[in-house]
Amino acid sequence: MAARVVLLLVAAYALWRWVDWTRVRDALLSMSPIPFAIAVALASADRVLMAAKWRQLVRAAGGSLRLTDATNIYYQTCFTDLVFPNVVASEGLRVYLGRRLGIPLALLLGSMAIERMVAAAVAIVLAASGLLYLAAAVEPQMRQLFLEIIGATALVAALGVLAIWWTPLHRVAGRAVRERISPRVFQLLKKLSAALVSYRAQPRTLAINLVLAVAENLLQIVNFYIIGRALGVRVPMLPFFAAIAVTALVRRLAMHVEGRGLGEGAAVVMFALLGVQKDAAVALTFAHYALWLLASLPGAYFLLRSGVRLSDLRAGTSS
Repeated sequence: MAARVVLLLVAAYALWRWVDWTRVRDALLSMSPIPFAIAVALASADRVLMAAKWRQLVRAAGGSLRLTDATNIYYQTCFTDLVFPNVVASEGLRVYLGRRLGIPLALLLGSMAIERMVAAAVAIVLAASGLLYLAAAVEPQMRQLFLEIIGATALVAALGVLAIWWTPLHRVAGRAVRERISPRVFQLLKKLSAALVSYRAQPRTLAINLVLAVAENLLQIVNFYIIGRALGVRVPMLPFFAAIAVTALVRRLAMHVEGRGLGEGAAVVMFALLGVQKDAAVALTFAHYALWLLASLPGAYFLLRSGVRLSDLRAGTSS
């Protein structure tokens, strides 16, 4: 909590001190309605693609989930994630809604973990490619730093894969916590371990999910590019894609420390490396967030219609 407050205060001071908000406002008001509509349509398509990606994993593990239901859930979780920058809240909502559809809890958690793992792997590869490109074409003096970042991120990713798929680690963890948790929770952990490991025997499922994850990430980058062009940011396509790939990974990581502003701050820094004025970069990040939120507004309607309350989320998450 203290870290989040400090980050918010630092970000607020930086925005007040160094940004010309008149220029930011003028840039936002100059945006043409056609790219605005295209960006909203792409963001909406992203919701459906994310839902299809998750549904594929649920069905591969023997669960039942319609695309319409998966899309409905993803709209609700995406809206929650944008309004409440806490990945636990949105994922807790997904667990609760998935349980209401009758998806077994272990299968539900396993599919979500595999989805996160594949998405993170794609984000890391794209970000690493972006950093290597920027080091070679834009900022060669930062090559060593970029390589260190890539190495550290790859190490964390490898540890994550081990935690999900390495059964000896599961057994060690099980023995360590067995006496400290209830038999019911221990049985859930055993089922979750089995659900996670079962995906190792389905390379075709993982390959399809990987392709969908790549398409989803590229769709988000293209969306950012369209918004940037509409705001007058004239950066060549490859450097632009490289910068967004890096900031997308930072944003993904920031969600887990409740620091959404870190992703937007990283975007401003990366565009500064490309020669973009800070005011234009701030306008771009604000427009991207606003359009993403606009595309997620159906999730607010679905959330109200579903009748989910905070007490339901607490009960679903704790169970």
